[in-house]
Amino acid sequence: MDGSANYFFKLFDRGGGLQFMKNTVVISFIILFILAAGCIEGSYIKTETVLVKLDNQENIQWISVIQNPDYATATALAPGFYQFIQTSDNGFFVSGYYSNKSGYTVLRIFKTDSQGNLLWDQQLADTSMGWDIRWILQWDDGGYSVLRRDGQVLTFDSAGRAQGATNMMASICQTHGTVCYDLTPISLKQNPDGSLDWILTNGNISTHETTLIAATVTRNGTLLKKEILPLTNPNGVRDIIRTDDNGWLLGKGYRNDAPGGGIEILIEKTSASSDISWDTVLGTCNKTAFCYNDLIGMHESGDGYDIIYQSYLQHSNESLPVDTISARLDSKGHIVRQEKITDLSGIPAWIFSEGGSRSDFVDLIPKEVLDSAANAHGGNNPRFGEISLTRTKDGGCALQGTRYYGG
Repeated sequence: MDGSANYFFKLFDRGGGLQFMKNTVVISFIILFILAAGCIEGSYIKTETVLVKLDNQENIQWISVIQNPDYATATALAPGFYQFIQTSDNGFFVSGYYSNKSGYTVLRIFKTDSQGNLLWDQQLADTSMGWDIRWILQWDDGGYSVLRRDGQVLTFDSAGRAQGATNMMASICQTHGTVCYDLTPISLKQNPDGSLDWILTNGNISTHETTLIAATVTRNGTLLKKEILPLTNPNGVRDIIRTDDNGWLLGKGYRNDAPGGGIEILIEKTSASSDISWDTVLGTCNKTAFCYNDLIGMHESGDGYDIIYQSYLQHSNESLPVDTISARLDSKGHIVRQEKITDLSGIPAWIFSEGGSRSDFVDLIPKEVLDSAANAHGGNNPRFGEISLTRTKDGGCALQGTRYYGG
């Protein structure tokens, strides 16, 4: 597999490991994108970015349609290239990569007010191919940072003017003799003092050569602290969080090849000395066929842990439904409850706290909301896709997507 193919397989797992694709549509999309890598031919008359604000009862409060005027013959790029957050003034900051039919690509950022009206719109030429935006952060001074999977952190002031770029991976790698050959960020936490706590994998996550690194870095990239984690078995790690007892909670893929088995989730808890204290296997669905369970996120709260994952059967039906499951473990790893999330209100706010929107929960968005977003303000039945979602401060949600015309 060449470099571009490997990149796109990595792209669809926010946790850093290869996540199992939910249906053949996604797989087909990746294959087509790989074949077209390096020369993106636009086949659309125009594209538009759509923002939708929902209240806590999933009622539409407003729909904003924002033109993509410089890319009228292009497709805005795939999920993983977009992120948006609600800002301190209740508006929205959107970041994404846009490419025209000749393959010219820019990083586009824009800011709206609390009703979705465009306040400013900036574009930055980018030839690095570091397209996967992992996080967006807003700082106390009103500025923003866009953090990419390749370790580049692009900084902007409150009006969207570029303030420079920092390679966070370089500062992490160039100290204490660490040799970095495939450093991939798994999680990021923004501290009250403005520093950033990173958890990263170093090496191929499917081999025994993988190590885990915890690092604290200032906003401008200065390394404050770094720790090489002596985990017994880091293989297959999709998510990891530091726990209050200074240990670690790891979420891994776990393959059960027994009849009616599938891909399950192994949750491991370690002590501060990295010894495994307990492990628990999660996974639900009717096991009459091979079943996939994908870890979405983990969170420590009170005297236990909350886990969100998604479950679906292997099947040729492209419209196969996905179940989103909320699980609660006590401090010893016992399963307290597992229940299906049936609407947007069931998605916890912490799942979005890594610094951006998520594309995992499209199945929970009501069809009438998607239909309204696809056709609002003279839509004329375009294709509506690349949808991501975030929680808003008032308990509601906002979603963003792209409308494609023609082609």
